[in-house]
Amino acid sequence: MSNFSTQNAQMSLFKSKEPLAYRIRPKTINEIIGQEHLTCTNGFLNTYVKSGILYSIILWGPPGIGKTTIATLIGLNSGKEFVSLSGAGISVADLREVFNKAKLQPGRVVLFIDEIHRLAKNQQDVLLEPVEKGIIVLIGTTTENPHISLTRALHSRLKVLELKPHLEYDLEKIIHRALSHEDGYPNCKITNEAVKLLVISSSGDARRLLINLEEAVKSTTDQLIDEKLVKTILENTQLQIGIDAENHYNLVSALQKSIRGSDPNAALYWLARLLAGGVDPVQVARRIVVTASEDIGLTDNNALTVALNAYQASQFLGMPEARIPLAQAVIYLACAQKSNTTIISIDQALNDVKTFSPYPVPIHLRNLGGDGYKYPHSFKDAKVEQEYLPKELMNKEYFEPNERDKIKKC
Repeated sequence: MSNFSTQNAQMSLFKSKEPLAYRIRPKTINEIIGQEHLTCTNGFLNTYVKSGILYSIILWGPPGIGKTTIATLIGLNSGKEFVSLSGAGISVADLREVFNKAKLQPGRVVLFIDEIHRLAKNQQDVLLEPVEKGIIVLIGTTTENPHISLTRALHSRLKVLELKPHLEYDLEKIIHRALSHEDGYPNCKITNEAVKLLVISSSGDARRLLINLEEAVKSTTDQLIDEKLVKTILENTQLQIGIDAENHYNLVSALQKSIRGSDPNAALYWLARLLAGGVDPVQVARRIVVTASEDIGLTDNNALTVALNAYQASQFLGMPEARIPLAQAVIYLACAQKSNTTIISIDQALNDVKTFSPYPVPIHLRNLGGDGYKYPHSFKDAKVEQEYLPKELMNKEYFEPNERDKIKKC
C-alpha cells in the first residue's frame, strides 16, 4: 500500500474526535455487556426501567465496568429530564438550582451524580429532603464503598447495586463489538493473541481496554492488530499488566487464604498481582488488617500492630513504595502461628444477640444507680466474683482459647 493510500485509510478511521468507548456505548439495556445479574430478563435493571417507577439508587463498582453507561441508559429510557453532574466539581448552589427546577415537576427529574463519594457531608445533607420527598430521582455512581463513603442518612434513602468486574469473556466481546460497530473500526482485524494481551492488560477495565485498542488502531499501517503491535502500545503507554480475567475479590481472597495457609510465597504472588493490577494499596492493607485478627489473632498480638503499621504506611507512601511495608506485613502474617479463636468467639456472641431477646443490663452494671456493683480494684489481684452477663446467659462461655493462643482463660 502506498504512503498516500495508507494515510487515506488511517484518516477514514478517525472521523470522530470522541473516544471509542463513548462512540460505541450501548443504547439499550440489552446491549450492555457484563452485569448479567442485573441485566437478565428478571434482573433488577430490566424490571426497574420497564416499571417506569424509578427510585434513587447507587451503582457501586471498580472503574470501567459500565456504571456511567447504565446510569445514562436509565435516564434516557425513563421519559424524564436527565441532569448530569460530577461529584468532583459540584457545589451546593448547583444542587439547589436542580432542586428548584425539579420542584416545578416533582419526580420528573433524574439527577445523575458521577463519583458521588466525592461530595462533602453538607452536600450530601442537601440531597436528603429532595430524595426523601421524591422531588428528584437520584442516581449516583461510586468506586468507593457507599456504606462507608456516604452518610448514614443518605445511604438509608438509596438502594445500592454492586456491579462486578468484567470477566475475560466480557472483555473479548467488547473488543469484537468495537471492531464491528459502525462507529468503531469495522475495517480492522485483530489476532487472537492480540485480543488476549489487550484483555490481560485491561485489569477488567473496559475503558482502559478500549483506550489501548484505539491506540493500536491509530498505530497500525495495514489495519491488522497483532500481538507485537499491542506490546509496543503497552510499553509506550506504560500501562500495568493487571488483574487479567480474575476479579478483584478473587485475588484478595487468594491473598488471605495463602496467609491463613502459612504460605508466604503464594501470599507475595497474590499481593503482587493486586498491586500490578492497579488496586489501591490501602484497600489491600485493609484486608491484611482483617487477616491479622481473623487468622492470627491471639497467637501473636504483634500481628495486628504490624498490619496496622503497613496500613498507615500505605496511606503515607502510596505506590510504588507501599509495596515494601505491605510485603513485610504479608510475610510476617504468613509465617506467624494461626488461630481463629477471635472470630469464633465474637460470632458466637453475635449469634446469641440475634437469636435471643435483648436482655436488660443487670442493675449493678448500669451507668446510673448501679447498686451492688463490686469494684474489682478494691479486691486482691483486681478480681472479684460477680455476674457480668444477663441472668438468662449466666455461665455462658464464648471465649474458648486453643493451645496456640497466647492469652488463656482469665
